[in-house]
Amino acid sequence: MAPEQPAPLFSWPLSGPLRVTSPFGMRFHPLEHIFLNHKGVDLHAPMNSKVKAIADGRVAETGYGPLTGFFITVDHLNGWRSRYLHLNTLNVRKGEQVKQGDLIARSGATGRTTGPHLHLALSHNQQVIDPMRMIATSPGVPVASASLPAEPAALSVIESTPVVTLISGEGDDLQLGVRMGNKTVFYRLNEPVEQGDDVWRIVHKYGKYKLVKIDPESRHR
Repeated sequence: MAPEQPAPLFSWPLSGPLRVTSPFGMRFHPLEHIFLNHKGVDLHAPMNSKVKAIADGRVAETGYGPLTGFFITVDHLNGWRSRYLHLNTLNVRKGEQVKQGDLIARSGATGRTTGPHLHLALSHNQQVIDPMRMIATSPGVPVASASLPAEPAALSVIESTPVVTLISGEGDDLQLGVRMGNKTVFYRLNEPVEQGDDVWRIVHKYGKYKLVKIDPESRHR
């Protein structure tokens, strides 16, 4: 569960459409071939994609590990910490102050991985949290950088109308992330999306995925 106390308004670490290739939580590990707890999200990122800081902060650590590859750890306000793994090149050093949206690295395939991507991890007071629950900005929409405030600000009001923001997998494994408020839930194509008394259906039309509201009377026919 995400903590109740206010958090920084995190932004997407990559430019352009966002595609989750492996979500947070239990998953079948592609190399170990067993179910393991995935303590972050894997994001589709071609080699040398720009990796940006998701919030203002200070670089707490940079380095290389046999599993993580080249990595960067950034400390944010009030015990929040973000980590960026499997990087190809690093653009910052330990102790450096960064602003939200600053270029901090280029994505890669270093460490134990099946290919180029960005692993993004988020924690609060050493408790891992699904980054997709805390990033409230639509993909591709820049967030203005702001100085670190003296007191934490509450999260901005978020549009509650569901919208398709994420695409994960392909073929029979295709799943689409639907954001409702500050929560993202994965659905399959044509699976009904319910919110209160309203129901939407995900459709694929003209090369895009979108939600179409179902007429209340048609549901009971």
